[in-house]
Amino acid sequence: MKNKAFKFSLLYICVIIFLSSLAVTFIYGVKIGYLRENPMFDKIYTLYSFTLDFKKNINKIFNKNKIQSVNKKKFYNNLTTTSVNGINISYTGEMPKDIIIAATTSMRIDDTLNHYLLFLHENKIIHYVLLDEIKKFEKVGNLHKWPHGLIISDDNKIYYNFDGGNSLVKKDICGDRIWDIKGKFHHLMSINDSNNYLWALKKNYFGASDYAESFVKIKSDNGEILDSFNVNDLIIANSPNDYFSIKQRDLSSVWEYEPFHFNDIDVLNKKFSIYFNEFSEGDLMISSRSLNMVFIIDPRNLKVKDLIFGKFRRQHDADWNKGYITIYDNQTEWGNDKRYADSRIVKIDYNNNKKISTIKLDDKFISDARGNYDTFDLKDDEQLHLIVSPYEGSLFLFKNNKKIFSLVNKQKNDLLSISNGKIIFNKNLKEKLNSCKTKN
Repeated sequence: MKNKAFKFSLLYICVIIFLSSLAVTFIYGVKIGYLRENPMFDKIYTLYSFTLDFKKNINKIFNKNKIQSVNKKKFYNNLTTTSVNGINISYTGEMPKDIIIAATTSMRIDDTLNHYLLFLHENKIIHYVLLDEIKKFEKVGNLHKWPHGLIISDDNKIYYNFDGGNSLVKKDICGDRIWDIKGKFHHLMSINDSNNYLWALKKNYFGASDYAESFVKIKSDNGEILDSFNVNDLIIANSPNDYFSIKQRDLSSVWEYEPFHFNDIDVLNKKFSIYFNEFSEGDLMISSRSLNMVFIIDPRNLKVKDLIFGKFRRQHDADWNKGYITIYDNQTEWGNDKRYADSRIVKIDYNNNKKISTIKLDDKFISDARGNYDTFDLKDDEQLHLIVSPYEGSLFLFKNNKKIFSLVNKQKNDLLSISNGKIIFNKNLKEKLNSCKTKN
């Protein structure tokens, strides 16, 4: 009798161990997991990500003010604070007097987290716009979303979205709402001012993972959807060339989790199109983070005109410039809790046989994701480079590759993210921003 009870107990223990090992394998072996369609796999992946830094995430559950905190990877000395209406941000160095810097930030005021677009001139906040979403679409708390896509058009209109948000929003420079479009718009977007349209990324929850990602063309004056296509359209249009299915299972239609992770769509506008022989106004440059790839397509037929693969790691923010493109290379390394290298800005020069180089800046920056870059040409071949490093809570401005100014989002002993940065050279903008104050 004892032997029989022992055998059943041993069998029971073996079954429990077997089932537990299956569960652990599924959760931690996400690369071989089978269920990859929403909503189940997203929940499994969220659980998996949570366990990667269990202690930190448990602390965030019990202290919600820490949810948006980022790791402080740099020590800043001699910071000065500029404030307006309880909104404050720190800086060091000096901005050039003839520019305005626009930056999106998350800030806690009286223990309430809000998101703002700040305008800085001569090291001071001269104006701000509250970045919010209307709740009739879907209520998403500010703690669980981050500003990401930002456009400031030539006519001084503001377009923005959130990662984790519910809409794409247009406001005027004073912050008055013009229109909202419901949807899971996300990451970076771009505008062609001369033809009054913008392109944005939008998640659609059907099919496997982000296979159904949409690329949406929107009329800028009224928010009307003019055109759209999805990943499947891209694949069909470029057949038999197979650019996109690296993360699809053999002998099946099952995709790995986030096979593409598109994080930028940049339209070639009239201003820059004259510098490229290979491309035309309206062509789209798209960044796929998961594929370590940036590619350029004709939106009329979706044919790939060019692609750059494997020259960067988990890149972000691919931009058109005067005959060259720039790419924010996160160079994120996930293995053994170490980085492969610091982040960098890659330059690919189409006027010089697509020569690839790194813009040499005199200080390093490190971004795991969501990095942003902007550049501006001054007189006498001088140039400004603006780097946003969200997970350092910082923005850096370089003149002729030397750092001259840093913006640091230090809030109540925590470092919060700075999500976007734009260099604006507009002699009339300061007066327009001042008129907003008069209006209010």
